[in-house]
Order: sequence, then C-alpha cells, then structure tokens
Amino acid sequence: MPTDPHPGSDGYQMPDAHEGQMPASGQHGPADEPIPEPETDVDPASGMPRAVVPPAGPGVSEAETLQPPVRRRCATTEVDARLAATVPEYAAARTLIERHAAAFLLTEMATERAGITLIPVVVHVVHNTAAQNVSREQIDSQLEVLNRDFRRTNPDADNTPAPFLPLAGDARIRFQLATVDPQGNPTDGITRTHTSQPAFSSNDAMKFTAQGGHDAWPANRYLNIWVCQLSGGLLGYAQFPGGPAATDGVVILHSGFGTTGTAAAPFNLGRTTTHEIGHWLNLRHIWGDVIGCTGSDNVDDTPQHKEPNYGVPTYPHLSCTSTPPGDMFMNYMDYVDDAAMVMFSAGQVARMRACLDGPRNGFGTVEESATGHQGSGPVASWEANRLDVFVTGTTRGLHHKYFDGTEWQPSLTSFDFQGGICTSVPQVVSWEENRLDVFVTGTDSALYHKWFDGSAWGPAPTEFENLGGIIVGDPKAVSWGPNRLDVFVIGTDRALYHKWWDGHSWGPSTTGYERQGGVILGQPEAVSWGSNRLDVFVIGTDRALYHKWWDGHSWGPSLDGYERLGGVCISDARAVSWGENRLDVFVIGTDSALYHKWWDGNAWGPSVTGFERLGGVCVGSIEAVSWTGNRLDVFVIGTDSALYHKWWDGNSWGPSVTGFERLGGVCTSPARAVAWGPDRLDVFVTGTNGALFHKWWDGHAWGPSVTGFETLGGVITDF
Repeated sequence: MPTDPHPGSDGYQMPDAHEGQMPASGQHGPADEPIPEPETDVDPASGMPRAVVPPAGPGVSEAETLQPPVRRRCATTEVDARLAATVPEYAAARTLIERHAAAFLLTEMATERAGITLIPVVVHVVHNTAAQNVSREQIDSQLEVLNRDFRRTNPDADNTPAPFLPLAGDARIRFQLATVDPQGNPTDGITRTHTSQPAFSSNDAMKFTAQGGHDAWPANRYLNIWVCQLSGGLLGYAQFPGGPAATDGVVILHSGFGTTGTAAAPFNLGRTTTHEIGHWLNLRHIWGDVIGCTGSDNVDDTPQHKEPNYGVPTYPHLSCTSTPPGDMFMNYMDYVDDAAMVMFSAGQVARMRACLDGPRNGFGTVEESATGHQGSGPVASWEANRLDVFVTGTTRGLHHKYFDGTEWQPSLTSFDFQGGICTSVPQVVSWEENRLDVFVTGTDSALYHKWFDGSAWGPAPTEFENLGGIIVGDPKAVSWGPNRLDVFVIGTDRALYHKWWDGHSWGPSTTGYERQGGVILGQPEAVSWGSNRLDVFVIGTDRALYHKWWDGHSWGPSLDGYERLGGVCISDARAVSWGENRLDVFVIGTDSALYHKWWDGNAWGPSVTGFERLGGVCVGSIEAVSWTGNRLDVFVIGTDSALYHKWWDGNSWGPSVTGFERLGGVCTSPARAVAWGPDRLDVFVTGTNGALFHKWWDGHAWGPSVTGFETLGGVITDF
C-alpha cells in the first residue's frame, strides 16, 4: 500500500484541484442580550426553588412579569401533587405504573424493542400575539433537537464528563409531526389557536378550547405539545403517565421552544422540551424533588443531588459527596441552562423503555433499517409516499425529480436542473424528514455537496460546496443519525478515504480526508445498523471481499486494516442492514451468479470466508433493500437486459433459493431501489432511449404491471 506523502494534524489531505465548479457559502447571526436573574424562594408543596415574580402594580407592568425566564422552572411536580389531590384514580394509576417499572427493570420482562419507537407529535400553538404564533421553522427546529437528544446524536454529547460517558444512553425514540389527524385526514401536525388570554399558568387551561386553548388529540396515539405564553417565570411542565387523557402531554413556553424564532437565551437550544418529554416518559427530576440528599429519582445510575443545579456549572460540582464525579448536572432532568444539558443516563433510558412497554405502549416502532441508515444511491425516500431521484443529463448537470404522494414534480417526464458538471453517479442520503444531502464528483475529480433543508437548496439551487480531494469513481455516503454524515471515497492510490459531518463542521477538515488504507478495486460500500456504527465493504486486488467497521470508539480491525471475508468477486459489494447488529452482503461470483453472506450478531454465515449461492447469470451491479426486520429484496439485471428480483421473507428465498422473478424491461443501467414503508418497493432503471423508467410493488401487485414500467422522461447520462 502507498505510504502517506503528506501526513497532517487533521489526517491525510487528498490533493485538491485549484479551481472547483461550485463555491460554498455561509452566514452568521446576532448575539443575545443578557437578562438579569430574578430572586428565588422554595415552593412548600414540592420543595423546589421557584422564581419570585412581583405582582403587577405601581412600577411593575404586566409585561414585565412575562419576560423570558433566566432560571429554569418546571411545574411538573406541582401538577403531579394537584392531580393526586383532585383525581382519585390518579394515585392508584401511578402506583401501578411504578410497580410495572420496577418489575421491568428487575426482571427485564420485555426485551429491548426492535427498531426505533416512533412518536407522532401534534403541536398546539396557542397565541395571543403574532410573535407567539411560532413558525413552522421554529417547530421543525425543536423536532430536530428531540431527535438528536433522544438518540444521543446531539453534537454537544462530547461535553459529557469522562466519568459519565459510560453511563450515557440512547433512548431509541424518534419524534415526527403527525401526518394523519384523529379523523384520518392529512395534517401537518400543527394546530393554531388565537386566544384572548395574555398568558397561562400550570392549571391546564391551554389544553381546552373552552378555556382559550385547544383540546388534546387522543393521548394514546399522539404526544400533545402545547406552545404558548406562560406566566410566573414558568418554562414548561408535563403530565406523568397515568393522568387524565384530556390533559396528557407537555406545555412549553414559546420562548423556550426550539432554537430559532422567539427562542430566547439561555433556553434557546430546545432542551426544555427534551426535559418535559422526559417527565412524560416517567422520569423525575434528578434530585428527586426533595431538597437535601435524601431524594430519589428512582434511577440507580444518577448520583444523589442535594438540590437542583442552575446556570452552567463547572465540572466537578459536588453536593452530596466530597469527591468526584459528584452531580450529573449535565443531565436533561436537572435545572441547568440549555447549553449545559447533554445526556440521559442508561438507567433513565431503561425507565423510559419501561414506560413505553407499559402505560405508553400504544406507540409503535419502525425498523431501524427504514430510518435512512442504508448506503447512498441516486434515489432516496425520507417519509412514506415520498421519493427523490437524481440523475445527470446530457451535459452532465445534476437533475432532480420527486414524487410528493400525489404526482411527480416538476411533472411526470421533466426534471429540475440543479447545476454542476458531474463525473459520477449522484449519491443521496436523508438523515431526517425533509432533509436531503447529495454528493457528486466534479470535473476536477473533487467531491461536491449540496443539501435540501426543508425550505431551500444549499448553498444555492444550482451551486455546490467543494469538499476537496482527487477521487476515483463514485463517492459513497451514509448517515447513522440526525445531522450526521459519513462519506467514503477511493483516492488515486486506490486507498480508502473518509470524511464526516458532525453537526458543526466537516472532519478532519472541509477539504481533508482520513486515510484508511487498502488497495481497492471498484467502489466502497457503507452501511450503518445503529447510532455511531459504520460498516464498510470493499473488494481487494485478490478480488476477495474485505470489511472494516467503526464501533463508536475506534476503527476495527485497525484504522488502515481490514477483515478478509473471502470469495472471488467480479462486482462491488452491496450491503443492507435490517436491524441492530445485522448485516447482509451480496456480490457476483466468477460464474456470474449471485452470492450472499451475513452477520447475525455473533458470527459470519455461512462461514467467515464462505458464501451462499443464490443463482442467476447477473450483469453489472446488485441492488438490495429491506423494508422491515428479516426481509430482503434483491434486484439484478439478466443477460437479456431485463430486471430480475428475488426476496427473503424471514424463512426462505423466493421464488426459490436460486430462482428469480422476471420483471421485464430492456435496462441500460443498474437497478436502483428504495423502500419507504412495509411491503412497499420502488425500482428505477434507464431504458434504451436514455429515459428513466419506474415500477413499484404496493403490497399486492407490481405496478403498472409485472413486466411493465412507467416512463419518467429525460435523456440520462449517469444513474
């Protein structure tokens, strides 16, 4: 393998061409003004410090009592006490819920849920002024924070002190705005209510239309979030599971919601909603809601706290012990500022899982393989009934079309022009709803990037960000979580190179790469089966399959080493993951047949260097997708240029171990497939006239017919 001619502090720098086709851009925003702190006292009912808000009167206006808080105050414990005193069945329900949680944690009654728990969210915006009517952008920013915080993919996770790093947990929960309302109609998951009330308190009035708010949607199907103006220095509150359905959900002060719009420092990072949803999932405050060192949050791995912490403490902060690690003040369930909150503990995650197994078991799961963790290709889907397709045209510019659930845009046979002069097949990934990241190589062989953020294309509709390098062939991209991207390319020395986006910046630098060794034939394949996990497959000069992996801490078997998995392969590898710790890899052998091997969490099957023969005489590349656990669909092109299909249904290969279903066509490109939901497949190829063609499986039959295709137009150079 070639030696590194230019080692540097940020990894091997692939040589850059001086001029790119597409420049990048950026912008900065204003700083926040400081706000003075109020005095505090202690609430006798809960033992919690609370802000003292002077009554409106001479010298003090009502507006001053509604200023954004500068110290966290949550009313969940007060609401809990009120319900216990006024709703007879509440105390009994809470007792049963705590018994279930204890039994779940003690006996592991229910094993870890397969896949990711999906929580449909409805945001009820209750506003008295135009400013309080928070924008869709502000709502989206809050969902983005939740999906990072509950998956442990928040960029500030690195701020976790070393002694607490082994305790930090991934709750495996994803939040998305509801797409169907209680009556079965399409919705954007947002209600908007103008109210005559200047502000609300913790008495739940915002949860009832008759009291100036908005009635809850069914609490067993939706997480209700009310966003409104709160008085008394209150940032928000939640209702623990077990309370009345009509008031179930969380309430957030509009200036403590999301990261943009009215969000005001020091609660402008969306962590108030993370905190309150923690309560909704049965987490208590980390100090146990008792001042002193005798309270308990019913979680074993959170240290004893004497009282809530405020502001941004310095680690270590000691309250109930005289030696470190001391308080876990950076926990989402403390009272620190948003900037200081970075983690749930593994014990808290287990308690939330117990809640999802018990009182909130109406919320289902989605398979992790359906969350955008597969390797990139020119087709992507970021939600049900949504498709995005990218091609290069006759002038090698990038072109795009999409299906919005009703029809193809910009029309059935036309494409949007997105600029550039591309020398590779476009590669697209999506790390969350309404997000796309596209990678191509330019005429200077450098890597270029553009993205759709839900509102607009960046850095501009026809521009690209230059990410450097001199690349051979196509890039490969994968995302293992929100705001995370990993890109793998082959350099001119045929070694593997890697770069990544961590939510803030490109690593090891904007135009730099990490060299990962090898002498590689063809192109890399990358896949992820979980948060902070990557698996990369390449073909070596002996045409054997090789593998390397990132386990969250280091590359295995080493930074520039590979595990040899055998075979004599005449195609690039295609890998897919249908669940945690599961990998399926497909290659074409020297007899042009399809071959398969798999990792089951313990060992490679059928052996470390062996493969299962799946038959066929295959031409070109393989496509493989999964739409649910233990389901695989594989597409190849036959010697007659027709499309062929086989599938694994959890028990056997269909139509047989070595047989294929013929799907027709005369194809001039590899098949490109995507699955946007259970029992749904969409497959694309190019035809002899250079146009794009499409067929689909709807759960019952192939459309437009078994061997027919829908024409989507264009004259395509690369797909």
